[in-house]
Amino acid sequence: MPRHGFLTRGALRARSDEQIVAALRGGDDEAMAVITERYRDRLVAYVRRMSAGADAEDVVQDVLTRAFLALRADDRPMTLRPWLYRVAHNRCLDVLRKPVPLPTDEVDLGPTATTLGEQVAGRERLRQVVADIQDLPDQQRSALIIRELEGLSYEELADALDTTVPAIKSLLVRARMNLAKAAEARALAEQQWVERALPAPAARPATA
Repeated sequence: MPRHGFLTRGALRARSDEQIVAALRGGDDEAMAVITERYRDRLVAYVRRMSAGADAEDVVQDVLTRAFLALRADDRPMTLRPWLYRVAHNRCLDVLRKPVPLPTDEVDLGPTATTLGEQVAGRERLRQVVADIQDLPDQQRSALIIRELEGLSYEELADALDTTVPAIKSLLVRARMNLAKAAEARALAEQQWVERALPAPAARPATA
């Protein structure tokens, strides 16, 4: 049953983000429950990639709490999805300073990794990619993860990271270039290690 003029949660689920925000600002707490249902899993995935090893569930709970308080306190127009990522991005920056282990234990490598050797190699490649992403500057990492994870437009990304569209495009280009450089440097280092590990070719005997 509707609650004294408020919509039921089922009815709210069919509403747009803008309508849900308006309902929340109008005092309907069920609107926050719908926002949580709609975006919580996406934000957890983002936080896990953005700040590897952090307790993503706790971070997102804090993000949603901050979002609830901010939305109730501020009635300025806003676009919910990029705004939530901005809150999450800012919260991630608070936890990124702590060194944390890289999350590779629970990743499904798919049916091609059939042998133990292949699984180990696959996990090592994954660990290296995750490490490369973690080594990106904060803004580059966040832009790349949100773009790949959520597919936000350049305009939405600019809103989420509080910058401009040209800056977002530059961040993405530099992030992908840095990842490519890291992979190239690693491949070169591996090649040099192999060359050092192999025995030197025997010298040919001198001929008369």
